[in-house]
Amino acid sequence: MRRRFDDEAVSAAIATVLLFAGVLGIISGMMVTITPLINEKHGSVERQAMAGQMEDLAAETVRISENGLPGDSATLQLRPHTGELGWNLAHGGTWYSVAFVDGGSFRLDGLLDLDDKTRIRYSESEVSAACFSDLRANKDATWNYRIPNISGTILATPATSLQQPLYETTVEYTSGGSSSSHSLIPGSVLSTASAGESWLQSDGPLKVIFLRGNGGVTMVEPDLANPSDGKGRAWTIPMPTGSVSLHLVSSDLTTISWDSNSNSGTATSTGSPATWNGDFTTLAGDVMTVHSSSPARLMMVWGSGTGATVWPDDGGSGLGISHTLPAAAGSILIENPETTSIAVQIDGLFNTISAQSSMRISWPAVSSQIQSTGPVQVHWLAEDASNSYRTGSLEMIPATDTGRSSGLEHSYSTPTSASDESVLIQKASPETSLTLIADLEASQSPYITVNDSTGSQLATLSPTASNLVRTAVNSTDILNDAPFRIISVAGDDGMMEIRQDGEERCLPIGYWASGWVELNLPWDDFSHYSTAIVKEAWKDGSHPLGVEVTLLGPQNGAPHDTLAGAWGAHLPRLNYEFQSSVSGMEIGYRGGFVGTNHPEYQADVLVLPPAREGPGPRLAVTIPLTMPADSSSIGNSQVALTVSLDQRVQLVSVQAHEIRRGWDGPYGSAIAAESSQELAFSADWLTFPGRIDLLDDYVGWVQLTHSSPEAVYHASGEPIMFNLQLSQISIDTELII
Repeated sequence: MRRRFDDEAVSAAIATVLLFAGVLGIISGMMVTITPLINEKHGSVERQAMAGQMEDLAAETVRISENGLPGDSATLQLRPHTGELGWNLAHGGTWYSVAFVDGGSFRLDGLLDLDDKTRIRYSESEVSAACFSDLRANKDATWNYRIPNISGTILATPATSLQQPLYETTVEYTSGGSSSSHSLIPGSVLSTASAGESWLQSDGPLKVIFLRGNGGVTMVEPDLANPSDGKGRAWTIPMPTGSVSLHLVSSDLTTISWDSNSNSGTATSTGSPATWNGDFTTLAGDVMTVHSSSPARLMMVWGSGTGATVWPDDGGSGLGISHTLPAAAGSILIENPETTSIAVQIDGLFNTISAQSSMRISWPAVSSQIQSTGPVQVHWLAEDASNSYRTGSLEMIPATDTGRSSGLEHSYSTPTSASDESVLIQKASPETSLTLIADLEASQSPYITVNDSTGSQLATLSPTASNLVRTAVNSTDILNDAPFRIISVAGDDGMMEIRQDGEERCLPIGYWASGWVELNLPWDDFSHYSTAIVKEAWKDGSHPLGVEVTLLGPQNGAPHDTLAGAWGAHLPRLNYEFQSSVSGMEIGYRGGFVGTNHPEYQADVLVLPPAREGPGPRLAVTIPLTMPADSSSIGNSQVALTVSLDQRVQLVSVQAHEIRRGWDGPYGSAIAAESSQELAFSADWLTFPGRIDLLDDYVGWVQLTHSSPEAVYHASGEPIMFNLQLSQISIDTELII
């Protein structure tokens, strides 16, 4: 066999290989160039396929939240292309703030994180305190009412706000390890005896009255209180049996109507300030509803000649310089917690109250105002006696450093009665420790810790106790200085309203800050827990799903006037995640808003959060809070969504000087910018950009800086009528096979 080396064949083979490599190189280059384009086209298809469906979902939830009745529902389908649907509960939500003082501006940061920190900013004046209240915004939330650790009787009935409860309210009474369940329809009353600290837990709001003995007095909270002064127009009251009188006082003449199983009628107030008194004989199980055509305060007196209640000042604080009392015959006890003397004017006559002392005078059946040169605490008593003698009283004592039901410091005159006098300490935070400065019985310790393990603490005063009862937190221990409440218990009688345990958790601030002020929220930190644990915390009250913030400070001589308020809610987000030329693309829906970060992580607003503006300087907002049902099935399959309105709650209806909307998460600044687009047509804004004080030719939302997630609703300096509602909506999904 002869072998021959063929140069031409080798060259041809090499050329073929090189040609093939060149073709592969050309194809690879084309693929590198065209693949991102193909992926981007795919992402565009994904966006277009889901954007319209998300917009339909937003339109349907907004329609039901604004116009529907509880129980209304709608069903629509979502057809994912190749992406995947999922819920995210950790991306915050939205808040609205209002300033009640002209020139004020209330801002928040981190309010809707799951931790126990938040920041507030109000640089226009000193801030004395901030109060946080749990809105119980979850439809499955448990409403918790802590019953005092003393013997008495509980009266409870379903509360009403925007509408009556659609279904029966289920109430569970727990005491000493045993519990009983009750179902209440509107107008019915649960009446049960209580011998120690116990709980009422319900699936809806209640009006709860705790009473003991044969008489008592209490202020009755309105069904919807004005956040600026605590006044209201409607009250739902479970009535004690026997002799009951109601005393209403208002700044303006008003028409009053009342209705119960045994009494009904209408009347008109008289005098200035305008007052109305009604005397009734009530039967067991009576529930009375009272309506007033003007904002007013209402006091209930039961039995004969016993009981006392703290009467708030004209701004709704338990400590103030101006108090308007009703035409109710009895006596008043005025306490001066200051270290200097104070002059008090009553009917043109001046009286001096020494430092940390008190004065008691008879109060005739005539309404009048009390003016003082410094902050005082006023108690109305059913009996006409002298000194601090109280035959029976049960009072939630306001904190001196916040003026509300909780705080870090309290001071009040030691009550004296024919029976024991006690101080009941309740926690308004996960845990705290304090020192009780008073004449205690020999076996009592002045150092008290309250938490979930210890519960409320009852301290008995010495039979010879006199002077003041004071409290102060232990600032030297490792525990955070957290708020607590105290109840003064004197004698064997008394009556008080029990409010939801998450209300008015107040922290003192006490200074003027031009920047952000960081506060510890009076709730547990849930930022590191799983979604299931967070949802359970929203239900049982361990952490709020929705929160109301009240900002207090000195105003017109009053130490704790209401400066501003805010309402915020976590908004679980329904996400559709898909692939494009880059990963991490999404279309998200929450609270009536739809947004996407496609293409290339650019936040884009498809549907703005709902708001209704005008006519004139008016703004009405309904926040649709959509919560996924536990049985929901989601993923990359076609699903049928059932949107159901569970309840719509009126949060506030006020006149405000400034309204801000904040939106947490990556779309905040895009929402603020999109809602401010019409500013481009304002000649004032083009001439003086950023000067909202010179903006006179525009009414609407204004984003003050390009990166801000907040927008201010501007009305050319005029007061704005603001209405805010929260709709609780369930979304249940079912796979379509």
